[in-house]
Amino acid sequence: MAYLAVLCPGRPPDGWAPDEQVGYDAVLAGLLASACAIRDGLKASTCDLAVVRTQVETLRAEAASYAAKLDAHPTDFGDDFAERAITGTVRLAQIADVCLATCGDRAALKRLAKAAETCTALYASGYMPFFVGARQLLAMPEGLGEWCPGRPPIPVLGTALQIGRNALARHEDKAGDGKARSTHAEATDDDRAGLSRHSSSAPEPKQVTAEPAREAAPALSLRVFPSLQHLPLPSQMSRDRGDSPRALCEPIAEVPLPLTPAPDPAAVAAMLNAAFPWAREVTEQYAGDLVGAPFAMLKPRTLVGGAGEGKTSYARALLRAVGLPEVLYSAAGVMDGGNFAGASRTWSTWRLSVPAQGVLRFRMASLGCVIDEAEKAGPSRRWGRLDETLLPFLERGSTAKAIFDPALEVPLDLSGVSYILTANTRDGVSGPLLDRAPPVQWPMSRREDLPVVAAAILDELRRERGLDEAWCPPLDGDELDALSAWRGGSLRPLRRMVEAVVAAREVFARQMAH
Repeated sequence: MAYLAVLCPGRPPDGWAPDEQVGYDAVLAGLLASACAIRDGLKASTCDLAVVRTQVETLRAEAASYAAKLDAHPTDFGDDFAERAITGTVRLAQIADVCLATCGDRAALKRLAKAAETCTALYASGYMPFFVGARQLLAMPEGLGEWCPGRPPIPVLGTALQIGRNALARHEDKAGDGKARSTHAEATDDDRAGLSRHSSSAPEPKQVTAEPAREAAPALSLRVFPSLQHLPLPSQMSRDRGDSPRALCEPIAEVPLPLTPAPDPAAVAAMLNAAFPWAREVTEQYAGDLVGAPFAMLKPRTLVGGAGEGKTSYARALLRAVGLPEVLYSAAGVMDGGNFAGASRTWSTWRLSVPAQGVLRFRMASLGCVIDEAEKAGPSRRWGRLDETLLPFLERGSTAKAIFDPALEVPLDLSGVSYILTANTRDGVSGPLLDRAPPVQWPMSRREDLPVVAAAILDELRRERGLDEAWCPPLDGDELDALSAWRGGSLRPLRRMVEAVVAAREVFARQMAH
């Protein structure tokens, strides 16, 4: 919260008294103190992120409500002070909306777009690209992306700004050829999302589009989707529904999408070794991929090991540790493996490739794709074999930079996508696939790993059931002794045993109540 850092540098929240900076308003001072407490808790990493999100939502609602009250009923002191109090409260509410929007909150982005639209209607400079891009993002059916605690924030604001700038730049280019519509209102297609219409084109968009679009590109970025001008122009109904390839993907066509910075390899290794101590050798290989990497990227490998030994859990934990959004693709029983690469737009059931869908959903050029149970995909070539379809996607230095998408009929740069394959055996996995994703023997968990594995399973049960640690405490010594029959290997029997322990707790609690 940069605004808070400027307004109250080094001032402790508990001793914050109303002063000239906040218009001598005690309520605003209290709201800012609450915001600083949230900020300091995040810096100290002493709070639960789910709880923090609720706190930010509550703070935003209170700030917005108080701003409306101040605006409707001005206080008795001077106008300068009244305006400072109102401005400070509105800014605080918008700061909270920025935080929520980067966590995928559509309502927060809608409020920010509405505020930018109001500023544009008042001829304030620089707001038009954001609200145009935000409206397009909100109109897309697949959403803003999914954010989970521990991952980088979703780059919603930067993406919206870039989309808006590109849209306005295309409009200006057409206007220069004499082919554009005459009014600014028509440049935004219609007012279905609440866009204000004007009788003539305003001068502000020209000032905005004079800036090079590349300036807004993230420090690490990649243009995944090229221009889609070759595709038929979709109707307004198709844009609303997103049911044509161009309508679905044009908002991020030619837009630089962010790449996740490469994390510290030692920190990633330490995190994974704590959760999977029996897989240190595997972790070392993946940590080595991050040494000197230009962005977060992992070489394709196939984890080969027995059923239920935690390969998929490890793959997903690895992607979380690296900071990559994850796409889990289950290959077991897939008989139309060719559809992994997408389906042609000549069919009514057209679709993008699985990695391209992930890029569209997360608005990130780098993500992780887990191909689970790779050896169990169907062997027929009638609808395409998955092991053959995957081959060009795994060549980051060559073919992955120009994967032809049949729905968009253009090559996409998917070189930022990392792949992790899992299999119970090498049988059924083709030689060319193993050549591109070399097999790595997944070690069995050991009996001495019981405390670590049982704690991880219990934590997963907490998340599934929405329980706090206070209501579902860690396993004690007696409970771990009850699990000592597990000798290592498959984690599924141990999970059933942990579930039985948790169920026994509940039974005991009910008996104690009587």
